[in-house]
Order: sequence, then C-alpha cells, then structure tokens
Amino acid sequence: MRKNIVITGFMGTGKSVVAKELARKLKMEFIDMDKIIEERQGASIADIFVGYGEKYFREQEKKLVKELSKEENMVIATGGGALLSSDNTRMLGQTGEIVCLYADSRTIYNRVKRKNNRPLLKGENVLCKINRLLEERKKIYDNIKWKIDTTNLSIQEVTDKIIALLKSEG
Repeated sequence: MRKNIVITGFMGTGKSVVAKELARKLKMEFIDMDKIIEERQGASIADIFVGYGEKYFREQEKKLVKELSKEENMVIATGGGALLSSDNTRMLGQTGEIVCLYADSRTIYNRVKRKNNRPLLKGENVLCKINRLLEERKKIYDNIKWKIDTTNLSIQEVTDKIIALLKSEG
C-alpha cells in the first residue's frame, strides 16, 4: 500500500500544478478534485456556485473526499476550501499525508487576478477578500503538520521540498 499525498492550501498557492508534477515524479495517479467535480456536474466550479450555491458544492466535495479516502497511490489536489470540513481533513488524513501550500496575499492576488473563475473573489477589492479568507482559514491551515511557502519557489522547488518532507518522515 502506498499512502496518498494530499496537496491543499488556499487558491493560487500552486496546488494543482505541484500535485501534477509530484504525481509524475513519484509515478502516482494525479487527482484534481475540482476537475472531477466539474466533470461530474457538467459545469464549472463558478457555475456550480452561482447555480446551486457554496453549500451544494461543499456537499459534492465531501462525497468525493469519502470516495478518494478509500483509494491509495494518488496525489490529490484539493480545492482551496476542501479542508474547511474537519470530516474531510480526518478522512483524507487517514489514508494520506496532507501538505499545505501557502503564499503571501499579494502573491496569491498576482497569481489569480488574470483568471475570472474564482467564485469567492468576484467583484471589487479582491486583495481584501483574499486577506479576509486567509484569516478565516488560518486556524485550519495552521493545524496541518507540513506547510510549504510557495511565494518565491518554482513548481520544481516545491515538489522537491515535498519529496524531502515525505522521505524524512519515511
């Protein structure tokens, strides 16, 4: 059995690109939770939020976490808010190692401002919204044992750091 590696953190911290590279390097299956939800719902995350609301989206996320936590040998990129649910954190942690990526709010802003597909950042004052959400989620992210600041790191550097962390735990 090979444990899953769960890459989590706030939007714009590099979860999907890092998880994809990590899976490639470790010859594991790459899973992007948001992409799976979009495929199953036949709609983008933004459209799901508009059409059904955040609560509905979180329910779909929870169902998927339950499924994935029964699997192994996967690198899973969660959505930015997937671990807002302590149940999700518990389930993913039982069969996987959770690594939280983070970056400063200005870096996150610069990474996400070009994309218009972030439902929680719609409207004005995006940087203020990022800071507010980071503050709301701080306790959750702080409880994750392994954290990597991606602010000034390349995808490769973050991937290498995760591999080193996992080996040190070995």
